[in-house]
This record gives sequence, C-alpha cells and structure tokens, in this order.
Amino acid sequence: MVHKMFRREFGLMPGLLRGVADLERARIITRHFDAITATLHHHHQTEDEELWPLLLQRVGAAGAAPVESMEAQHAQLADALNCLQIRMREWSAAPTADVAETLAKEAHRLVRLLNEHLGAEEQQLVPLMEGHITAAEAQEAVAKGGAVGATADPESVPLALGMIMYEAEPLVFDRAVGGVPSTSHQVMRRMAQEAFAAHSQLIHGTATPPRSTEISMSDA
Repeated sequence: MVHKMFRREFGLMPGLLRGVADLERARIITRHFDAITATLHHHHQTEDEELWPLLLQRVGAAGAAPVESMEAQHAQLADALNCLQIRMREWSAAPTADVAETLAKEAHRLVRLLNEHLGAEEQQLVPLMEGHITAAEAQEAVAKGGAVGATADPESVPLALGMIMYEAEPLVFDRAVGGVPSTSHQVMRRMAQEAFAAHSQLIHGTATPPRSTEISMSDA
C-alpha cells in the first residue's frame, strides 16, 4: 500500500517538472517533492531502526545479506534524493525550462532506482517478514517509528492517509488504522479522501491522478 504511493508520486515527478511554467508553480512542485521525500526517508528509517533488527532477531544469518542490501539501497536513494532536492530548491528560486528538463531526467533516473529498490524489497524481505513477523508486530514497529510522523502537524495526517489509501482496498485501509476505533474509520476515510483530492487537484490538475500501475517508465 505504501510502496504504491511512492511509485505513483515519484513516478509522476518528471512530468510535473516538465510542466512548470512560472515561479509559483515551481515552488508548489518543489514543496511537494520535499514532502514525499521526507515521507520516504521516514519510511526507510523505520525499516532500518525497527523492522530489520526485529527480522534479524528471528532469522539470523539467513536475513543478513538481504537486510544489508536494503540498507545499502536506502543510503544510495538518500544521496540521490538529497542531491535532487538541493537542485530543485535552487531552480525553484528562478525556474527555467532547460533546467526543468534536466531535473526531469534526474527524477526519471531516481524513479528507476526507487522502483528497483521497492521490487527487490518486496521479493527478498517481504516473504521473510511474512514468515517471521506477525501483522501486530509490524504495526507496532511502524507505530513506534511513526508511520505518518508522530511529531508531524496533525493537519497533515488526513493527507498522508489519503495519499496512501488512494490505491488501497478498504479492508487494507481498515487494517492499517487498526488502532483506531472502527466507528471512526468512515470519518477518517472521508477526511483522507477529501484532503488527497484537494492536494492532487493542486499538484496534478485532477483529483484522480494516474495510479502506480498506469505509469510507465517510458513516460517518466
């Protein structure tokens, strides 16, 4: 569910950069990139600090190689993200079409790197997690790491949930917010949907942007 969100939002970045026509739009897209980058960093930090150590306790040497590979990929992605962030912030102060095209190409390469990482994690680590970590333990680890940021502005929570649930089945969303009384799920779902629709209208020009499975790398 979370990986789909990352594939979608980062996958749409090259096209967003190529469509920038003015200073205000450049700043909007840069803030959006900063936000999804912070979310990805936090997601990886939670895995490195909470999930992988728990997994290694259960599987020992069998998990060492894939965990080390994921940690190395996290570091590689962090470097690529930070470099692109710096360049985008500089560009957003005085945007030009030629620099936007260069940034779009860099974002394209970043998307390829991200998709390779997410695919490897799903193939190598998720099966180990499914066999050795319970759903309750995984949720506890994510909650400890703060899935939507324990210290985040509460007003950002509906949007974070909306971005994640856009491609999620209702049952999956209900499981993801399992710590919240079920009577509140419908209200949370509505608030999340409204926040995501408004944000997507601003960023993508539509309340229903392409889903992760509809984005091809040739388009990115």
